[in-house]
Amino acid sequence: MKQEYAQNEIPADVVHEPTSGEKTNDTEPVTNKRTAYSGNRAVAQENEQEQGFAGTIPNFAEDVLKRTQIASEFNLDHVVARYQKEHGFADDIAQDHLREMIRFLSLASAASQHQKYYGMTGAIDELWHTFVIFTREYAAFCDAVAGHFLHHVPEVDGNMSEDTLDNYLAFLADYETVYREPAPTDYWPRPSGLHADAACKGCSACNGCTGQGCTLH
Repeated sequence: MKQEYAQNEIPADVVHEPTSGEKTNDTEPVTNKRTAYSGNRAVAQENEQEQGFAGTIPNFAEDVLKRTQIASEFNLDHVVARYQKEHGFADDIAQDHLREMIRFLSLASAASQHQKYYGMTGAIDELWHTFVIFTREYAAFCDAVAGHFLHHVPEVDGNMSEDTLDNYLAFLADYETVYREPAPTDYWPRPSGLHADAACKGCSACNGCTGQGCTLH
């Protein structure tokens, strides 16, 4: 079983997960999200990321909820079984992770229609890793939910980049707007302090890659 860490002490090479079938304690919320930025970005862009994309895209919440319904109809029992075998999670925790992955991918699918993309970090990323290796099922899921393939784009050095952090904060904001509850802190870490101190892995959901890598905006 993996060693448990406090969420504000996550090493760069460890994804925060519950380790005994129990949910972890909530972490302290970000009191000033702008401390996560380098200070070099325009205020308008900071505000967009902190507030999410939902407020600027007509009917965004309705679109996400429709995609969530489609995603929820996929039978992913074999993916979850593989995930549980690898990580040893109890059934209720594994099902929580499945719900959260479906919500993340549904939000990402809707945002990508408008060339907006989310960052990813935390425990749910590990389930996404497992899902991706079931290539046929993952491709079919992406086609049905997003209309295109959702690429998993890890950070090269294992640390969350500034762009990915920005887009992760947008995800947290849009999650609450669409699902009318905050993203659970057990599974979605709240970065705090300066960007360099937000030690967590980062990935992004985007709809295509070029020779220079994936475009996040």
